[in-house]
Amino acid sequence: MEIRLNKSALTDLSKIFDIIYRDKPSVAREYVTKIQTYIHLLETNPKMGKECKYKNIQHECRVIYYDNYRIIYKIVNDELIRILKINNTKQNNKGKK
Repeated sequence: MEIRLNKSALTDLSKIFDIIYRDKPSVAREYVTKIQTYIHLLETNPKMGKECKYKNIQHECRVIYYDNYRIIYKIVNDELIRILKINNTKQNNKGKK
């Protein structure tokens, strides 16, 4: 099974790296690599995440968590998983439905 990150998810990973790099440059790359490694567990267990129940997210998506990060993904077909978004669960989500 192939995993692809959409543009938004790639931007999210870049932002995560930048935020960590400001405080701890020596661990930023390792942390992002750990997130990516966790995402790749979906290759062998695509349904390990819970189904999305958020109104502003596609109804067929699923969600997994790594540390403080919510990883939203969609099983496109038997061959492809698309990572849609990676966001910090501790960020203020006011105004989102």
